[in-house]
Parts: sequence; C-alpha cells; structure tokens
Amino acid sequence: MDQIGVFTPEQARELWQFYQSQKQLPAQLTKNFPQRRPIDEVSPHRAFVLNSDTYEAIPPFACMQITGTSVFGGRTVITVEKPTTLDGEYLFNSPYQIEAGAAGWAYRFGVVVMLGAAPSEANAAYQPIIDSWEIEEGGGPFTVFGTYEITPESTTAALIGRFGSAGGGGETIWFTITDVLCPETDYVSETTLVATATWYTGGCSKVPPGAEYGGEYYVYDLCNYLSYYTATELIGKTGRAGYYYPLTGSCVPKWIVEDLCGEPQCG
Repeated sequence: MDQIGVFTPEQARELWQFYQSQKQLPAQLTKNFPQRRPIDEVSPHRAFVLNSDTYEAIPPFACMQITGTSVFGGRTVITVEKPTTLDGEYLFNSPYQIEAGAAGWAYRFGVVVMLGAAPSEANAAYQPIIDSWEIEEGGGPFTVFGTYEITPESTTAALIGRFGSAGGGGETIWFTITDVLCPETDYVSETTLVATATWYTGGCSKVPPGAEYGGEYYVYDLCNYLSYYTATELIGKTGRAGYYYPLTGSCVPKWIVEDLCGEPQCG
C-alpha cells in the first residue's frame, strides 16, 4: 500500500487543528447550536507551550516552569523551561514529548501525571527539582496521591497528583493572631480569629486565597482549639490553618484551625 506521508503525533495534531479552524459544521450555523471553542482560545485545562531550550526535548509528563510568552506559527504560546526556582509558575507536559525549540500542549491545573519518586504516604506535598523535569517530596505546591503506571512495560517513575486547582484542602498557612471577634460583641456568628499569614505552602511569591479587604485572614475553629484561652490570651499566638470547602450548604470556603502553638498552664 502506497503511503502519502508519515506524520508524528504533533504534526497530525497541527493538521487536525488547522482543519477545524477552517471549517464549521453547517448545523452549528443554521440551527444555532453552540459553536466550537475557537482553536486559539486558551483551554480551561490546557495551554500551548514552546520549549525554549534549543538542545533538549521535554519528556512526557515533565514539570515545566513558565518563562513568558512568544508567537509560534502565528499563535501566542507560553514559553517553558526546566525549573530554575521553587516559587515559580508551573505546567505539566502532556503524554507527548516536546522537541527542542518545538511547540506542544501542557496542563494548566488539575489531576495530572507527573515525573518523580514514590511518596512516603498518600497526599504528600511535592515541589519542583531545580534543573530537572521531575518533582520531589517537600513543602511545595503539588499534592501527590501515589504512583502511576503509564504502561505495564514502562520504567518511568511516574506519579499521579493535583496542582493549581481551585479546590480546597490543599492550601496551608501558618498565622499570627492579631484580633479575636466574638459573637457576643462583634458582627460575627461564631468566634473568629483575625490573623496575619506568615508562611504559605503555595510559594514565596504567592498570595493565599480568601484574604479580607485589609489583607488579613479570618480563621475558624472546628475542634475547640480555643477552649482554654480567653480572647486576650490568643492575641499574638501562632497557629496553622487549612483552606477547606464544605460538602453541604453554601459553597463558601473557610480557613480552619489545624494547630495552635502553646499549651495552657496549670496551677
């Protein structure tokens, strides 16, 4: 059988995208069906990226650091490279290798496959490795659920985890209490700690979510950590809180106390 041509997965994808950009189904126009998302529109989960390294290919599922934007083939793309810091913005590559100086697509957030060694426990925090496509266990912005078998014969050290999601429970701060609001005297329905964030799992240059207008954070107590303290005694204390979404009622996330430093004195 004669072959017209042989294409790599990336070339075939580009041809298909060009075809879709040039053609709309008649029913989409004549029957007012929803239009296809324009091919150049940024996807909620994916982004086109350009390997800014002219010597090394980006392997599948690699952790990539964003360096800026460029124009490639008439399309705006995000330029990426091996991580050089631990507090940058990151993407994870698709299942396809991106050749040196070539473009491909990557995941912007969500549950993805990552490269790295197995975690010590489920839901472990991971961070990038400087000058590597892999990630490692540490206090970083990624949450790893466990190992992942890409194919039965694969020897790649793969993980499955989450990063950059809008979901709750993966954000942690250490804080210092600056004020306490009480239902009896203030405008709150439950005891509320007013706190200043001092440490954050999301990175040095990031801002924890849920800040109030003045930049402070309201932290709430579900496990009676505050039972042994008066409002005056709580001022200046340090604690840790996680950012959580409720599974019932109104979907309003809250910072919930997970730990409070210091123990009550007896006698």
